Amino acid sequence: MASQGIWTAIIPIRSFTEGKTRLTVPRADNPSLIQAFADDVIHACSTCPEIFRTVVVSPDPQVLALAQDRGCGILEEPGATGINEAITLARTNIQGPVIAVLGDTPCITGEILTMVLDEAHDKSTSFVADAAGVGSTMWCVQPPSSATSHFGHHSRAEHRAHGAVELGTSKASPDWARARRDVDTDIDLWDAIRLGLGPASSELLSYETHEAKRRNAKRKLGDHRSDPRAFWKQLGK
Repeated sequence: MASQGIWTAIIPIRSFTEGKTRLTVPRADNPSLIQAFADDVIHACSTCPEIFRTVVVSPDPQVLALAQDRGCGILEEPGATGINEAITLARTNIQGPVIAVLGDTPCITGEILTMVLDEAHDKSTSFVADAAGVGSTMWCVQPPSSATSHFGHHSRAEHRAHGAVELGTSKASPDWARARRDVDTDIDLWDAIRLGLGPASSELLSYETHEAKRRNAKRKLGDHRSDPRAFWKQLGK
């Protein structure tokens, strides 16, 4: 089992306002959703006993402000250089083992990170593949390895090609499904909701659902002002 409190978590986040263009729910407020995802990842890292420090790397002042407010270490990236470059930059002043966690994995919890690190503790470099089996959601490295991460296009194959051990390959539990679940599309989000979101994402989507129902009811009321009975009938009352 992994020793307690020896890992540093690195969370690279480019921005709250860029990316996730394939997400249309909630339609008008992707920045809030991206921020909620990041908040849940930070919360998971902060509640994992094996992680003693969390560092958020970003060129975006909004991201760094949230991270600082949550008690994380912050590192300002000189421009959006990329995920792997951000991780390498953060590792410059870190001596111990590192787990890099992507900021769009809102289903993880402290317990799930403990499970991952228990698997990673005796491996020089390792990673967790994403739900699609093409990318990766986490990458772990321990001294004295000088290996680098290979997030990006076909990162699962890239990580394996560079000697990283894939974690949880024989595990089909809901917890491993949550560790693999990143969110890029509406279908991914539906699956994340099914698996269980973190508190920030759950609260945001609950609010968005409530507001959508309110707006829909208001529209229907406008459509049936001359016949309220038809309005309530349409709502199923």
